[in-house]
Amino acid sequence: MEKKLASERESEHKALAARWSIAAEAMEALAGARSLDAIVNVLRAFARRAVGADGIAVVLRDEDQCHYIAEDAMEPLWAGQRFPAETCVSGWAMEHHQTAVIVDVFDDPRVPVEAYRTTFVRSMLMVPIGRIDPIAAVGAYWSEFGQPTDNEIALLEALARAASTALENGRLFSSLEALNDQLDHRVRERTTELERSQDSLRQVQKLDMLGQLTGHVAHDFNNLLMPIVAGLDLILSGRRTAESIERHATIAMQAAESAQSLVQRLLTVARRQPLATKAVDLPDLLAGMQALLGSTLGPRITLSVDLQPLLPTVHADPHQLEVALLNLAVNSRDAMPDGGTIRITGEARRSRLPAGLSPGQYVCLTVTDTGTGMTPAVKAAAMEPFFTTKPSGHGTGLGLSMVHGLASQLRGTVEIDSAVGKGTTIRLWLPVERAASAKPVPPVQDEGLPVRSGKVLLVDDNDLVRNSTRAMLVDMGYDVVDTDRAESALNLIESGNRPDILITDHIMPGMTGVELALRLRVDHPNIALLIISGYEGVDLIAPDITRLSKPFRHTHLQACIAAARAQAA
Repeated sequence: MEKKLASERESEHKALAARWSIAAEAMEALAGARSLDAIVNVLRAFARRAVGADGIAVVLRDEDQCHYIAEDAMEPLWAGQRFPAETCVSGWAMEHHQTAVIVDVFDDPRVPVEAYRTTFVRSMLMVPIGRIDPIAAVGAYWSEFGQPTDNEIALLEALARAASTALENGRLFSSLEALNDQLDHRVRERTTELERSQDSLRQVQKLDMLGQLTGHVAHDFNNLLMPIVAGLDLILSGRRTAESIERHATIAMQAAESAQSLVQRLLTVARRQPLATKAVDLPDLLAGMQALLGSTLGPRITLSVDLQPLLPTVHADPHQLEVALLNLAVNSRDAMPDGGTIRITGEARRSRLPAGLSPGQYVCLTVTDTGTGMTPAVKAAAMEPFFTTKPSGHGTGLGLSMVHGLASQLRGTVEIDSAVGKGTTIRLWLPVERAASAKPVPPVQDEGLPVRSGKVLLVDDNDLVRNSTRAMLVDMGYDVVDTDRAESALNLIESGNRPDILITDHIMPGMTGVELALRLRVDHPNIALLIISGYEGVDLIAPDITRLSKPFRHTHLQACIAAARAQAA
């Protein structure tokens, strides 16, 4: 008898351990549940086996009703049905925040007897889910009358507590997700606002810079236009002599050439200057500048040039590079009113490059002076167009900005290292020439060109430019036919009015000068081609077509015509 009792106790212990094992598995699954559906699925899968019941149901509170949303039972119960909360056991458990233990469903005032009469349920447990405000309940049902055991009650309550924790975690995660969504939305809104503000600020800065630039340019151009207008006005007046005409015309020409130089400087600052780049040997270039630098710097400045041996050639426009070095030298000279030393050094570098430079080999040209140096504010603004610390009339403020523009256009950069009382160092980084340089072509001489006869077709949509160019061509001895559109010029040629040379502006309404030139190169390769450009679109002109930049003088036009005719011959 004792052995039988011991065996029964052992079986009970094993069964109980198995149920707690199932409950532990259920609680582990509930720990990862983040939604009500996931919690319901776990309870439906584990609760009946954990408590050893003949059925379980999961009930959800829906305002004043109890909705039986899921069940796992030996026979169907009430899945999908709703009952008034005040008439069902689940409503009582949720309302009173406590477990309902029903020994006999037909002898308990909390039980709607008629709802249970047709079911297998004779005893039951109903446990609320949700610590603060229960929103659900889980019920366990048995087909026999009797008191549920303490272990059965503890197991179901443990599952309900785990479900409550899962619900709270789900609410927390939902709140966090909602908060994250709100934060993301606010961040996006704020980012959009900041971008709008930054765009507005950039626009204001652009307008401010444009206003400053316009003011400086207007001031300088008005100063240059004044002697031109005054000289021409005096020439056109009735009181003139041959000597006065020559004097006024000379002054006007000097002012016009200064205006042309100012335009070139502005283009360099804007990094839009047409460059004639090639392989430049820096020792040769600096050797050729020695006399110019010496006369410019004066006797009180000591110039030292120390370049690395076997320095590679750089990719640059030699003329513009000379202008840049001259500007740097003049700035250094002006920073040393009592005299001093300027040292120019150069070395090839592949590593420790300034930020923004593409990987590769560069030559770093360094210009160092022993002058007064710059304050932090001056250093920060030094490369801005028209910024200068010199007295009025002693500088345009374009020197360093021109150097920076040239370096940027050549895919290099400029660095400034300066402090008050410690002098200034400017580092000009230039890319090394990669391809072997072509054999240089001897330049066409401007002076002494013979007057050549022939027929010119001149195309320009600007009446003033076309008339002045036509007058130059006639003075050279050419027969000139002119028109204001490329299409008209093409019709003239196709109708048999074939010129020896076509001179055309580039940017015009309709067909451009480049399009006209390329058409003639195919259909009439023996016609010499010369394109005149005021700058816009100059990058689109084929490099093997002779081109001339406005404004130009008589000798420049004559030299370019000779070059174009030599190329077409």
